[in-house]
Amino acid sequence: MRRIAFITESSTRQNEPMEAHRFYQGQRSRWVNAVMNYMTERDFPREDIFFLSQYGQRIIGFDEIVEPYPVQEYHPRKEACRHFASKILAHVLSYVPLPFVEIHAGKTVADPLMELLEANGIQYRLYGAGVPLGAKASSYETLIEEERNQRKLKEINREKRHVSAIIKDWTPEEASQIVTEYDSRAQLYGIENHIGELKSLLGNCRQKRKEASKALTDLETMMEQEDQNGNFKAFLQAQKSLSDLHASTDYERIKSMFGKSIAKFTCYLLKRQYAVQAENRINESLLRLQVALLK
Repeated sequence: MRRIAFITESSTRQNEPMEAHRFYQGQRSRWVNAVMNYMTERDFPREDIFFLSQYGQRIIGFDEIVEPYPVQEYHPRKEACRHFASKILAHVLSYVPLPFVEIHAGKTVADPLMELLEANGIQYRLYGAGVPLGAKASSYETLIEEERNQRKLKEINREKRHVSAIIKDWTPEEASQIVTEYDSRAQLYGIENHIGELKSLLGNCRQKRKEASKALTDLETMMEQEDQNGNFKAFLQAQKSLSDLHASTDYERIKSMFGKSIAKFTCYLLKRQYAVQAENRINESLLRLQVALLK
């Protein structure tokens, strides 16, 4: 929803014509200065910021040139305040669709304006409500800090989504990428323990894969020595696991012919399964990581 902001005029203003946002700021305009800092912190659109002046009941644009004018000695009468509030309401009603209204002003302006906004079903917020004038600036410093914290939280959540998006197939390769790219920021995302677990599991997985690779090399070397005619290789085509191997009706015959190769093949199947189990543990750890990233 579009937001527009109405900011009170400052009684201590510049003594020469200039843009409104400069005219109403100064060393002694602590409240208006704080409001403008809050606007800047949020990148509030300049075209949606307006200053309210009781002198001539003016609604002044952010960059509108303002001529110096006298400081009013007395608060305006209630009838004048209601009339000014009506002018402000007409300005709000000119927007389609209706905007959310921010009020950065004292009770003289705010009370009759809020009454009209409520009557017309327009959403609004009065900033610094109930805060003494001397503490207004400090209350905006708190708002600025909250804004920064919210922005930081949004950025962290966006980065956490980036981490989660890496996990597509729950593979060791994805785990390795996450550890490499996000280890230094793990504490910020609340996943320090998960990254530590992945590091440990990746080390174990690399070792198991290395052992499986060596077992395969040993098998291939032995087959070159024992399987000159390719009979053992043909037998292996149907053996995908120890279960397949031991269920084969030809197992005893092949074992008697290629005993050393069978031993190497059995060792390879075991080592490969250990590697698969290591990969599965990483798979499970990545799932736990994704759940943690949702928090």
